[in-house]
Amino acid sequence: MLFRSRELGIPKLKQEKSLNYAAGITFTKKAFSATIDFYHVTIEDRIVLTGTFYDDDPEIGADLQALNVSAAQFFTNAVNTSTDGIDAVLTYNIMIKDKHKFNFSLAGNFNKMKIDKIYTNDKLSGKEVIYFGVREQYFLLASAPSSKVSFGINYSINHFFADLRFTQFGEVKLVNFNDNGDDVVTESSDPYTNELDLYKPKFTTDLALGYNFKNVSLTVGATNLLNQYPDPHDPGLTESGGTWDAVQMGFAGSFYYAKLGFKF
Repeated sequence: MLFRSRELGIPKLKQEKSLNYAAGITFTKKAFSATIDFYHVTIEDRIVLTGTFYDDDPEIGADLQALNVSAAQFFTNAVNTSTDGIDAVLTYNIMIKDKHKFNFSLAGNFNKMKIDKIYTNDKLSGKEVIYFGVREQYFLLASAPSSKVSFGINYSINHFFADLRFTQFGEVKLVNFNDNGDDVVTESSDPYTNELDLYKPKFTTDLALGYNFKNVSLTVGATNLLNQYPDPHDPGLTESGGTWDAVQMGFAGSFYYAKLGFKF
């Protein structure tokens, strides 16, 4: 079916093109250090999956019927995007009574992606809402979360060490299967009836404890220790078919582990 998409005016796929600009600042004074990077990324001809075209479409419906296909989607180069962002990392090291070592770190990423252009072919001109509609646009924009901030504390004394990290994941918005194909996304106080699935910011906690023996190290820990999940939504309307889509910290809940390390 894919090679016959040419009959519908869908061009052959070509490489995406990107252009990156970046500038950074680094500052160090005794036990404190800071690094801040600014970046701008443009991507042209992004490959995306179109919305669904049906065999009653006035322009290509007859072509789909001729192919004995009732509905079709296509991979195509259809979108230009640009992203502006900041990466920042602050660290501070301190020693107490010559044996208690602490390392504090604060790291954050903040970025904003926007869709600069959506383009179709001549045969599908004017069908941008179907070609790459609002629902698909929200999924693309959610691929680069607007913010993620983490604060970590590392402690060690003699052979013992501990790591504690708090992470905030920024808000994510997705359009669910209630999407009516309009350019405007409706919001409601009832998350099970509106077409916008709002995932509010969430905090997670990671903890690891370890001990270094002569040639062996043992570490036990947990990611998402407090078992946080994204906000629930109607499973019949999400992309995953579950209560959550794959956003923020994911939907696996807490994860516990133990690790052994060997030195040879």
